[in-house]
Amino acid sequence: MCLGVAHAAAPAWAQAPDTLTEALGAQLEQKLDAILRYAVTEADETRLTTLSEPEINAYFRFQGAGEMPDGLTDPTIRILDDLQVTVDAVIDLDAIREQRSRTWLDPLSYLGGRLPVFASGTVSAANGTAQVEIERIRINGVPMPVQVLQELVGYYTRTPNNPQGTQLDQPIPLPYGITELRQTRGRAVIVQ
Repeated sequence: MCLGVAHAAAPAWAQAPDTLTEALGAQLEQKLDAILRYAVTEADETRLTTLSEPEINAYFRFQGAGEMPDGLTDPTIRILDDLQVTVDAVIDLDAIREQRSRTWLDPLSYLGGRLPVFASGTVSAANGTAQVEIERIRINGVPMPVQVLQELVGYYTRTPNNPQGTQLDQPIPLPYGITELRQTRGRAVIVQ
């Protein structure tokens, strides 16, 4: 038996389409270009780049939509207080479920199709690495073990050089000379 839905619930930003614009996404795209430039140029002082939550989500909706891995759509990030972050996305669970054999105890053996996934936790970053602490994951509103999110993230971040993908229970090296991430409600500051 496989549980699934034909249409997943729309992410929060999709309910208020006027709040995210292509221009906001373009602002983030310019900031990402600056981060890449900063990574290859010397500087005498620390460089700070502020990314706002609306810019990030507009980028995902417009400029970055075509760059998303197959099966991952409609990501929405919320940056809250105390390093708290939430992520909503719609994920096609069929490919993940079928990548290996599963036991009857494995929650992904019962889930399929395109379902909304919600995760919350904390993200802290200093000294060139990030640490993620997952507090909650829900698929289609149903609580799941944290290991399910690890499998989802691993699947969508794997590369030929890293076939296991990003491991959320391990320190994650920050790219592009980023040394720190500072968060306040609604925004993140990249420190290079």
